[in-house]
Amino acid sequence: MEKVIFDLDYQRKIEERVFQEGMELKEAGTPFIGIYCAFTPREIILAAGCVSVSLCAGSQKPIETAEKHLPSNLCPLIKASYGHALEDSCPYFHFSDFLFADATCDGKKKMFELLGKIKPLHVLQLPQTYETDESIAQWLHELQKLKSILVRQTGRQISEQALSEQIKLLNKQRETVNTVFGLNKGQVPLLYGNEINIICDGGGFDCNIEKRIAEMEKAIAQVKERANDQAFINEVKNKPRILLTGCPTTNKKVLDVIEESGGIVVAMENCGGLKTAGDRVDEEMEPMMALAEHYIKIACPCMTPNQKRLDLIAGIVRDYRIDGVVELTWHGCHTYNVEAFLIKKCVNEQCQKPYIQIETDYMENDIEQIRVRIQAFLELLS
Repeated sequence: MEKVIFDLDYQRKIEERVFQEGMELKEAGTPFIGIYCAFTPREIILAAGCVSVSLCAGSQKPIETAEKHLPSNLCPLIKASYGHALEDSCPYFHFSDFLFADATCDGKKKMFELLGKIKPLHVLQLPQTYETDESIAQWLHELQKLKSILVRQTGRQISEQALSEQIKLLNKQRETVNTVFGLNKGQVPLLYGNEINIICDGGGFDCNIEKRIAEMEKAIAQVKERANDQAFINEVKNKPRILLTGCPTTNKKVLDVIEESGGIVVAMENCGGLKTAGDRVDEEMEPMMALAEHYIKIACPCMTPNQKRLDLIAGIVRDYRIDGVVELTWHGCHTYNVEAFLIKKCVNEQCQKPYIQIETDYMENDIEQIRVRIQAFLELLS
């Protein structure tokens, strides 16, 4: 049987198709709304007939430009995102008409003050506790402001029916992403972490989610064939099963090193992974309240206390038969770095599994040092 490979060529074709569709919508006058965090409900943007654009960056190239305004010891994700804006070197930022940003970490909040001088921007004041009556009420108020600003900026109304439809559509997308990850719950994992990223990546613009879901469903059907591919089973069955957690994997160098060194990343808890794809929005509630209750529960370290993330990681370790946990921390990300102490304690003591933290940035000069540490960690697991 021909081996199924979801590689960069597969990803490139999706990105090219999504970009072309996006440009057709842009030429037809569709507003493009840029977002920087998983807390911003895409449902509201899509219900207004707009395109949602994810803008966090993973490239080292614009960081030198960003450091003309930002400190060098700031998180590379923040610097790369801002550097692209300064240079106008990212087509996704370039085509965004308006930006919504969430007050998560201090670095992002202060960067947004500068970013607002480049392009129209509104910062959502995220309550940094979750699941209390006060935080839900405050977040609902912020989302109502988002809705009002969106209507004012675009001239497009947002009906309750449209919100309900988008909630159902994005719930289906979440379920499909969870199904992709779930292919790795069995005795033998069926996907490498890099392949999960490629299959689930949206391609930049949220302009045809139904088509993306169909593409993921097709990939799922292909991947299931690997269960009968003895060559693939022999290739992966003895590889250490890794959970990659921590900062967003906007830059893939740590993920790459793990899998190049003989591990297999069977699950990712980072933003864009199981942290944000796990739960459904309640389809029976009033839509805006349902969105407020759902999004305030994201287990980001900007929330305090953050027991939900510890519980999530413990569940992933159990369900995905994890052998070891690798935590990625970008330099300057104090939010994740401080919480790493609690994650290590949870993994070592509650889950009884080995843990390693990799603190790095987007530059390539430490890859061999990271490789040595990862290889030693994988040998320990073996």
